[in-house]
Amino acid sequence: MHLDKLVIALQRLHKILSQHRVKYIVIGSLADYLLGASTVKPRDIDILVSAEDVEKIDIIAQAGQDIIIVRPIRYQQGDVIRGLYGKVLLDEVTVDILADVLLRYSDKWSLITYKSLLPCTIEVRLADAVVARIPCPEIQAIADRALSRLDRVKAIEDIVKRKRSEVR
Repeated sequence: MHLDKLVIALQRLHKILSQHRVKYIVIGSLADYLLGASTVKPRDIDILVSAEDVEKIDIIAQAGQDIIIVRPIRYQQGDVIRGLYGKVLLDEVTVDILADVLLRYSDKWSLITYKSLLPCTIEVRLADAVVARIPCPEIQAIADRALSRLDRVKAIEDIVKRKRSEVR
């Protein structure tokens, strides 16, 4: 997936969700890329929303906002991640939607909600003055490590080291 297409879809998604007062955090491969991990090639958009906003997203999709439901947001259970999960299409871009996720890391389950993750996020500016929130590098690296995406962890750790050396 071409990055420009993802950014344009994210801008449209931002506009739609903002109109309905749905707040979100971009997570996953696009967050890695937006942090500066240029070796990561995102193919979709992953967002974390509050469980309270899940119903709003269903209503938005049913209202014909050019969002097509691929998989309704329902509880899913996996070996490493559990929680509310669904999938929609927007401008031929897949958007994975998660809420109230349990993430298994070091044999412990940690609850990750929009509200709990929000203080650990940073803002990134996209074109057209759209500001998206993404997890800070350290939090994103923990999630990538839990999901065994070690190449992404290495890329993020390299970014953090480079930024620290620029501060000195």
